[in-house]
Amino acid sequence: MFKIYDFIDKNIWNINVAVNTLSVILIVFSLFLGSCVNPLEPVDSGEEEKVKSELKDRSFRQFAPSKGAIKRKGVILDFFENEEKNISLWSQYAEGDTAINEWEIFANDYRVEKGGSEYRLYFTSPNSHQNLPNKCDNCIETKGISISIRNLFDSEEIEFRVNDPENSLPSPFPVFTSWTRFSEDEYFD
Repeated sequence: MFKIYDFIDKNIWNINVAVNTLSVILIVFSLFLGSCVNPLEPVDSGEEEKVKSELKDRSFRQFAPSKGAIKRKGVILDFFENEEKNISLWSQYAEGDTAINEWEIFANDYRVEKGGSEYRLYFTSPNSHQNLPNKCDNCIETKGISISIRNLFDSEEIEFRVNDPENSLPSPFPVFTSWTRFSEDEYFD
């Protein structure tokens, strides 16, 4: 008789431990998920001007696997004041000294949203241009494409991510869907 009570007691204790452990795991997971989710919201005009002022006349480049590789992909993000291009996302695939594919998305302006430490830039009335393999204007779908920036005001730690939720950027270009450090370059005419 004691064996049955002992058996039941041990199983109830095991079930309680399992339920408590599962509860703790769910609580920790919920806290983790809650800390990762930062809904993006439009910034006020003062903060938008601060962001645009920080990015004005700057250029950022990223190459995969490297700038000097025989086969390489490159992305350039420019913020130079121009009549039609105050924000530009340019990409190229090259082999040796020969560019194989090349395109650009650009706009005269962009809007800014913020969530946590991330700023997200959305092209306003974007245009696109493909230079290689064929020339064409506005032949690249730009719907949903945006640029995320983290650590914007720290030049040593600034990181970028290109968001392409519709998978519309032409292959084989890098999209950098994970946070990536882009090198900052000087602008040359």
